[in-house]
Amino acid sequence: MLTLGGVQEFIAASRRTADLWTASRLVSRLCQVAVDAVVEGNGEPVLPVAADVPDGLPNRIFAVVPAGDPGSSGPGSGAVPSPGSLARHVSAKVHAEWCGLRAVTFKNPDDSTVASLGTFPVVRWVGWQATAGGDSGESPPGEGGSAESGYEQGWRVVSAAGQARKRVRDFAPYAGSGAQSCSLCGRREGVGSGSPAVPGRLRFAPGERLCPVCAVKRDPDVAERLAGERAVFPSTASIATAPFRVRVVEALASGDASGNLVGNSGENLTGDSPGNSSEYFSGNLDRNSGGALLDAVRRHRDAVYAITAVLRKAGAKTPGNLERPGALPALEALARPLGDVVAGWSCLEGSWCLADTWQPESLLRESGLRLPASDQRHAEVVRACARGRQASEDLVRELARASAAGTSTASRPPASYLALIVQDADDMGWALSHARMPAGRIMREWHGQVSTKLVAIAGEQARALEEEHGRAVYAGGDDLLGLVPAANALRAAARGRELFVTGTQGLLTRPSVSTAIVFFHVSYPLQDALGRARDALKEAKRRPGKAGLALVVLRRGGERAASVLPWRGPGGTRPPTSPARSLVGLVEGFRTGLSPRLLNDMYEERHGIANLAGSRLDYGAEISRLVTRHSGSESQAAGFVDLVRQVEPATDRPRAHDVIAWVDALEVARFLAQEGR
Repeated sequence: MLTLGGVQEFIAASRRTADLWTASRLVSRLCQVAVDAVVEGNGEPVLPVAADVPDGLPNRIFAVVPAGDPGSSGPGSGAVPSPGSLARHVSAKVHAEWCGLRAVTFKNPDDSTVASLGTFPVVRWVGWQATAGGDSGESPPGEGGSAESGYEQGWRVVSAAGQARKRVRDFAPYAGSGAQSCSLCGRREGVGSGSPAVPGRLRFAPGERLCPVCAVKRDPDVAERLAGERAVFPSTASIATAPFRVRVVEALASGDASGNLVGNSGENLTGDSPGNSSEYFSGNLDRNSGGALLDAVRRHRDAVYAITAVLRKAGAKTPGNLERPGALPALEALARPLGDVVAGWSCLEGSWCLADTWQPESLLRESGLRLPASDQRHAEVVRACARGRQASEDLVRELARASAAGTSTASRPPASYLALIVQDADDMGWALSHARMPAGRIMREWHGQVSTKLVAIAGEQARALEEEHGRAVYAGGDDLLGLVPAANALRAAARGRELFVTGTQGLLTRPSVSTAIVFFHVSYPLQDALGRARDALKEAKRRPGKAGLALVVLRRGGERAASVLPWRGPGGTRPPTSPARSLVGLVEGFRTGLSPRLLNDMYEERHGIANLAGSRLDYGAEISRLVTRHSGSESQAAGFVDLVRQVEPATDRPRAHDVIAWVDALEVARFLAQEGR
């Protein structure tokens, strides 16, 4: 069993979604090399069973060495290797791949850079070799001395040894010079922007320092090498604003607001894409197509190119291509039939849809420019920002007019919140043990079948997140990390869970997953959100029976609400009576008639509710009274009561702190009603 250590910390040490994506792909590549090296070294991978997994590989690999006398020529010779020689061969291949990737960023590194790069990756392994003549009397009952009993024994031994090996922290020595540590990982010394030690193509935030290891995952050339066309990953703002942009595209596609997108002869009338031109201005677009919303899209697109040109003229480093496709495939697929203008606009950075982005001083600071107010370039930036802010507001206003007959959500401004989804199968190690193996299976074949199924589930989970206008950072079938718009998070998480539970039916005994969803603002530190998501997942798994759904709301000023709900309702019921499904109904309730003041009343009455429950009195009647008071109408009250009761704590006698957790669950619904758009 081989493990790449420190993977979670390496991926989580990310300030940008691009860091997150590249780190995940980098680790997956190293694991892919490890699996290939097992095959090359005459071993047989079992979990995972193959290396061609597009959406992420686990950082733990279980492999077997065929029975026979260990060969003396080592891996690659056709001889049977020992577990130790195979592990050393795999470790060498993994480090060789890392050397190739880091050479993209550091072609001629100095000694201190080499020393820093040498601290990653950490490959740990444990092995077990059957004794000659049998299985040492440890065969499971009924299997005798068969080869399968040896496999089961080996699985048991290395699984336990692997847990013990994690507690042994051997590492390569690293000596610093007393410089400031890396802003991402804090483990090694970092250098700032402009240092000759790092390539100029790396983008630094003001005051940010990167160690050589983190510089590799920040390098866009490394991302290109790892993912090719898929190297484009959306920013937090692009994901948050995706539903708004979808509403714009759908309004244009409906024909009600788009005017003549296609002329009578079928020719495209939406103008030419500005492409890579750095001196693009608004006059370049064909103005023959009508429609106020389409004109608003044009003006907004023009404004983005104009501010980029102004910033570049002032000395900022700006992207060469503003319209890089691939970030949000579902959105881009909707926009593509509407012509170059709309398709190009859908590929722009989503933060430009937010009016707050168009602040001159913020843009100058983020671009690393310090221009006095008297500077002509400063005035140009101010004017370009004013036009851009107006274009953003016009776009919202024209969408509202085009959607006047539609839903209330269709006319709302773009959201500035998104969600981080972390999902992990419960007790997967135990689920793969002999004790949980379905009857009539052969353990090794069963493990291979589970591995194959997890690969298929991972692909479906990644596609499910894309359909919700988000993206998976990694998907392994039994674990998932992704980013989605806040409005789509509950549905995306439920879909990810459903794919695992239904996909493994018949292979695993009572499969279940725990999930954490963290809602956070686009300006909230991504690293902090990732850390809170890991903690929330632990809280979900601490529920009796696990299968929990942890929900956390992080406002700009800090945490606003946190609650853990069961994925299944009382008695193990399935959706639509699950608390998660009821939460979706509560979101709509807070939009259409349920007053947010209900939360305050329930919080103030928490001790009274707890006392009623402690005395085994009907505290539900008090809940019904409060909900009815804050409902829009008597006819709605009964439905709201059922929804509110569905997310109450899973206990017969709730105490005051249980009621607070109940209020927090309702706060999540109220938050989504306000910000999930």
